Amino acid sequence: MSLRSGRQGSLRLALLVVVGCALLLGIIQIAVGLGVPDNLWAVVVFTAAFWVWVAAGVTAWWRRPNNATGALIVIGGITVLLGGLVNLGIELLSVISAVFATSVLAVVVHLLHAFPSGRLHGRLSIAVVIGSYGVSVVLQALSIAIRGDRAAISALTTVQSTLGIALMVITVIILVGRLRAADHAHRKVLAPLFLYGSLAVLLIPAAPLVVRALGEPQAVSGVIQLALLAGLPIAFLLGVLFGGFRRTGELEALAAWLGLSGAPRSTVERALASTMGDDSLQVVYWSPDRSAFVDGLGMPVDDARGDAGRTWLEVSVESRLVGAIVYDNRMIADTDVVRRAGEVLAIAIDRERLTAELLASNDALLQSRLRLVETADRERSRIAQDLHDGLQVQLVLLALEAQQIGNAPDASVATSRAATELRRRIDEAAAELRRLVHNVLPAALVERGLSAAAEDLVDRLAIPATLEADVDDDSLAPATTHTAYLIIAEALTNAVKHSHATSVRVTIGQVGARLHLEIADNGIGGASYGNGAGTGIKGLADRVDVLGGIFALESVNGQGTRMRVELPCGS
Repeated sequence: MSLRSGRQGSLRLALLVVVGCALLLGIIQIAVGLGVPDNLWAVVVFTAAFWVWVAAGVTAWWRRPNNATGALIVIGGITVLLGGLVNLGIELLSVISAVFATSVLAVVVHLLHAFPSGRLHGRLSIAVVIGSYGVSVVLQALSIAIRGDRAAISALTTVQSTLGIALMVITVIILVGRLRAADHAHRKVLAPLFLYGSLAVLLIPAAPLVVRALGEPQAVSGVIQLALLAGLPIAFLLGVLFGGFRRTGELEALAAWLGLSGAPRSTVERALASTMGDDSLQVVYWSPDRSAFVDGLGMPVDDARGDAGRTWLEVSVESRLVGAIVYDNRMIADTDVVRRAGEVLAIAIDRERLTAELLASNDALLQSRLRLVETADRERSRIAQDLHDGLQVQLVLLALEAQQIGNAPDASVATSRAATELRRRIDEAAAELRRLVHNVLPAALVERGLSAAAEDLVDRLAIPATLEADVDDDSLAPATTHTAYLIIAEALTNAVKHSHATSVRVTIGQVGARLHLEIADNGIGGASYGNGAGTGIKGLADRVDVLGGIFALESVNGQGTRMRVELPCGS
């Protein structure tokens, strides 16, 4: 951490030196300008514009020390200072001013092409920026060198204007393409900045012509030009401050932070995003089993490497791929910085990769358990249906046949008695079978839903019981319906057999996509579902856990039992 503090202190000192030099140069220029009263106002205005550029550049530099945008803005301020030297009335300074009179426009073009990463992207942008500096400095110096030849100067001015317009047209085309490729959040920041910068570059040289055509004093054009110039650094600074481009940190600080134990994945990713200055940065992990990248929860990630605005930098540990850092290359131009961060993060990413694989395995296990529950429910339904439609029907037919035998005209008294007894025993077997079918899967649950089935349970209870139900039965998945019914049935059975309760209350409610159950009795309490408890409640708690629900049991000796369950409504 001390190394980071030292670097921050060095940067702070360097920027303070830049600010001090800018103030000193401005004061010297104003002091020299006092000797030229007629141009003093121009000297002051140029000096103010210079200070605005430097202040904006230093702020942007401090905000993102690894980004060249702040330095470019400071250089732009220097070109403004050089362009205003002509107002001091000193011949040598006037020549220097003439050479750099339009160089600030080249700096603006450079900023437009380099923003927000601070680096130029693509050969076309590099060529345009080099051409802009050539037109604004080299051709300008050449025009000063041949100032005695009016024809040559006129031709050179025409060439300079034509090339300048062509370069701006190409710049606008490139910027429009970048805007179309940008996401919505960055487009809102870049669109006004690009529009203002492009218009300013076109209007600054055109201002004298417009003012002359309107018959206004030439000083008006100077004020307009300086106002446009002063607005440019502010526009770029606002883009840095409010464009989601957070202040970058130091890799050493990140390394020291990662040395802390127990840093969670989300925090690691946020720390790296803060260090790199890219809120959209994402860390993904390589899963050898699936031969694909996954996120921190073990879910597959789209390998969108075809997106020109996103860069995937793979991270390896001893030549073994463990993950990748996915970042916005329009925010971070220096791949080496991200690569160094990847080297710092390699071990942490490998650790988180194992965590992601474990989470994915756990999710697969939960899904497998859920499928087992759903399969058991379907099998229970099939068995109940087979018993109802098969064996029960056969028993009814046998009972009718026995009755027919007993009622036959030629049947003896003994035969009639035996047939009647057989009919009675068949009826008892059929009744027992109906109870078995009801316990396996109540008809009310299948035909009318959870509310009706719960009401049937409460009505058949041997002790006073109340039911409050406010639920949309149609919105419940079969697994949820069956689990809720089994929980209510088990809780009511325990209230009567084990808790010796004299009253019980059942509440069923639905809040959003969650089903809430509460069964409370006034019995002796003492129920549990931990180690050593019966299989009934423990099995239901496991079933609730499989469905992704919440199971809570409060049972105090002498104070009754309260069971609260929360289940997802959907499957």
